[in-house]
Amino acid sequence: MPPLATSLPSAGITANLDNDSREVLGSHGTFHVAPAGTVLITQGKPHGRLFCVISGTFEARRRNDSDEVLLGTINCGEWIGEVDIFDPSSAMCSVVASEPSHYWEITRERLEEFLNTHHAAGIVLMIGLASTLGRRIRGITQKLAEQSERPLKTAAKEAEFDESNLRSAADLATAFLRQKDYGRK
Repeated sequence: MPPLATSLPSAGITANLDNDSREVLGSHGTFHVAPAGTVLITQGKPHGRLFCVISGTFEARRRNDSDEVLLGTINCGEWIGEVDIFDPSSAMCSVVASEPSHYWEITRERLEEFLNTHHAAGIVLMIGLASTLGRRIRGITQKLAEQSERPLKTAAKEAEFDESNLRSAADLATAFLRQKDYGRK
């Protein structure tokens, strides 16, 4: 594994920060080495931290009643934990290093210190966080919309009658009614 990183990448929420601002932000958090299997976030528990993957890969995993589902991978330059920074609550999934990796983390308190002392860089960082959250919400909304449309499309196809089917049904009903004289006794 390469030596421990000491600076944040210009990627994701820090893409628009200048080098000096990234250095100062980096000094408010801590850099870590994560052997494969290291758990950054545990499903069902709050964590109150924001993470940046410096190198390596992490996996987002969700445990259901009987199995564990891989939700996706998190690669170099990607950020994790931004939801819990704004809305501390139980994590919806676990995040685990799938290979030896480097990452940076900052607690909510240290992030607030940075924001309160570095206003211009803090605004840029908050816009980056808001953009990341917006993209993720839009992606989730898109998936939900696609899932809810599938049953509607299937039902609509099943309910479709082409004109020939409708005409055949009407012809059958007419033929049946002609066989019997329901109007007379």
